[in-house]
Amino acid sequence: MNTGTVAARTALATLLLFSFVLICSAGAPALPCEFYGTVTIDGSPAPAGTILSAKINDAERGRYVLEEAGTYGGPGTFDQRLKVVAEEGDLSSGSAQITFWIDGQKAWQETAFQPGVSMKLDLSVGGDAPAVTNVPSSDTLVHTVPETGTETNTIIQEIPVEAEITEEPIPEQQVQTDIQPVISDMPPQLPEMENPVPVTDSPADVLIADFVGEPVSGIVPLTVTFTDLSTGGPTMWAWDFGDGTTDTVANPVHQYMLPGSYTVRLTVSNQDSSATQLKEGYITVSDSGTLHADFTAQPTSGKPPLTVKFTDTSSGSPTMYAWTFGDGTGDMVANPTHTYTSPGKYTVNLTIADATGMSSTAARKDLIQVEGAVTPVPTLTPIPVPAVPQTFVGTVEIYGKPIQSGGTVEARIPGYDISGQFNPIKTAKGVFGKTGTFSPKLQVQGVPADSEIEFWVADEMTRMVRAYILQDDGTYLWTVPYQPGKETQLRLVVLKNPPNEIPPIPVTPVPTGCAGVPSIPMSIQGDVRITDGTEYLDADGTCYNCQPNIKIGGMIEARIEGHDVSGPENPFTMVSTGYFGSGNSSWADKLTIQGKCLPENSNITFWVKDDGWPRYTQAWVINEAIDDNETISVLGETREIPYEGGISRTVHLWAGPLPTVPPTPTPTPAPSAWEPQYFYGKAEFNGYPLRVGDRVMATREGIDLSNPTNPVSVLKFGEYGDLVGKEMLAVDVPYESMEQRDPITFWIKPQDFEYWYKAEVKNPLSSADWSDTYPFTPGSITNLDLRSNDRADFMYFYDIVETISNVILPDDYTGW
Repeated sequence: MNTGTVAARTALATLLLFSFVLICSAGAPALPCEFYGTVTIDGSPAPAGTILSAKINDAERGRYVLEEAGTYGGPGTFDQRLKVVAEEGDLSSGSAQITFWIDGQKAWQETAFQPGVSMKLDLSVGGDAPAVTNVPSSDTLVHTVPETGTETNTIIQEIPVEAEITEEPIPEQQVQTDIQPVISDMPPQLPEMENPVPVTDSPADVLIADFVGEPVSGIVPLTVTFTDLSTGGPTMWAWDFGDGTTDTVANPVHQYMLPGSYTVRLTVSNQDSSATQLKEGYITVSDSGTLHADFTAQPTSGKPPLTVKFTDTSSGSPTMYAWTFGDGTGDMVANPTHTYTSPGKYTVNLTIADATGMSSTAARKDLIQVEGAVTPVPTLTPIPVPAVPQTFVGTVEIYGKPIQSGGTVEARIPGYDISGQFNPIKTAKGVFGKTGTFSPKLQVQGVPADSEIEFWVADEMTRMVRAYILQDDGTYLWTVPYQPGKETQLRLVVLKNPPNEIPPIPVTPVPTGCAGVPSIPMSIQGDVRITDGTEYLDADGTCYNCQPNIKIGGMIEARIEGHDVSGPENPFTMVSTGYFGSGNSSWADKLTIQGKCLPENSNITFWVKDDGWPRYTQAWVINEAIDDNETISVLGETREIPYEGGISRTVHLWAGPLPTVPPTPTPTPAPSAWEPQYFYGKAEFNGYPLRVGDRVMATREGIDLSNPTNPVSVLKFGEYGDLVGKEMLAVDVPYESMEQRDPITFWIKPQDFEYWYKAEVKNPLSSADWSDTYPFTPGSITNLDLRSNDRADFMYFYDIVETISNVILPDDYTGW
């Protein structure tokens, strides 16, 4: 290479650099810079789909979604790279600093914005900070030099701006080794850069409102923390909590003071637009007496083995408990203690139920954190990427008539939840949506392109039903494909009968069945008995403890299969205990059944929900007679009665099992008829399970309870008694010596201790707390947990013997 060639190249490079300086100083748009390299999270390659963001002054100026795990962009000419485009205000103070974000988490690395530069930059988040986080980038010149032949090759050489440019010849081998492998393939000056096309808002700039609340249910007073998840750069917030109160901060904390279901609305706005997110019935607040699961844990973090005490704080009257501790184990007591042996994060769930069958569940995600050498996988909050919606406007006909104002049009795609602020959408008379940039339209987004969209419509006279799409040529379609970014006009029609053959000119059929004429109402009055297990029949069939007892606030609903018979007086809410429909007029204060074209003698069934029940249960209709003593005799029962328009009828309803078999009286036991009561279960001392060889004994003050299996030795670690082998702790006494329900005291004697320690007892199947004694129930086998410690009441065995009479001891009672 001769001196002239070098001089020509040097001059050309100088000219390009000077031109670039002139462009920047003249206020022309700065060239973008580009980046590529590796992406790691806590030292592991970031998965495909990870979102990279580049920001200048906290404003996003570039975004890239990983297509390959651990790598973004590439050095090739046609490789996509993370492109950072600076706006006019970003460079007003000179050089701008670029920060990088990985799925919403700030990366360790950052660098200065340099127009026209493409550089390799490895990004990472989590783990230890790298030695260099502010990555320097040298000024890079891009120039082209004609080579031998007809092609023009791009030669890239890194030249410091301050370096002195000489005319010394550059060895050809040095030119090859100095060539950088990656430089932006974008020419430094393009014609459109001199007259740039105005940049339109990308989907990421569209203002979209969204939020979450935690928790979304609980008992009064319920404190909820709301978090704004809106995208598009909102600057103002307007919250409506549904209970008559509002707020204007981004992330408010609100307290609900009354029970109920609350709809929450968030409206966000900036200087360009606004958006609203409405979540109906989002917050559920229950009365303090309602069954609601809740619990606390202490401690919630530490090193293994970590023993955690869980305390049930549920409201209502739970009778059953089901815990899952997140490590594959669980328990069924109210307040369990559990030990975690492995490092990690554990989610804890508690499900409770009461005697009515109502249940409630509380979950605490990652509540327990056990420290250890294992590095936890970071939980990253992905940045939502809004999809470009397809919008729909058009007309709606139901059975040949325009849809009523206030009707509903909803788009559905099986397998996807596409509901949102504008899906479903309310209608005006005959139409839905409105053309125009800012007019409300039915929107579908967030699903794969070409997904098949169905349309469902309803108004006050019609339940939700699927609609046909009527085309201009008179043919029908069931669905249309999802086409993001497109506005589509539709003609939706609901037909009484699906067309077998699509006619060339559609004719909207006129309903030939019921024309919507209401039927003649039928009124119902009567009473309701909800069984509580105390009812029984005598030999003559007379029912005892069978008086009506449904609570005020309970509900009765009449149903006819295939017909909608709901109305202002169906379901009926109880205003007095036990009885309903006490008004003197034909229809006042009665359960009223009325529908459209109800056939006579249609079968009516009755469904009952007592106050506080979560759901309805079907009731029996009892045929009853009252004798001279006003006792109720159950003569027969059925599940339904016929619909008879225009009449009023009295019914007697029964919810729950019917008493059909007279109870067999319990015979009074003979003096020698007491059967032994056997005990088995878990036992612990000082918080540790009993060891094999430890002893357990039952006593009753003044009574000799000793026998070959009282006391008993522990044969299995942590348990006394053997249910399978029948080697259980037995309380066996003559009939005259004890009464049923007399309290029994239990004692534990660990090995190497010379005392017997008094134990607390608890039935693991009961919600009752620990107690000092347990009632004598002859003939039963009882699962009973025992616990004691060295601070409990204690006695020598001889002292215990002195408190009971006529004790018979074996010849050798060493160790008792």
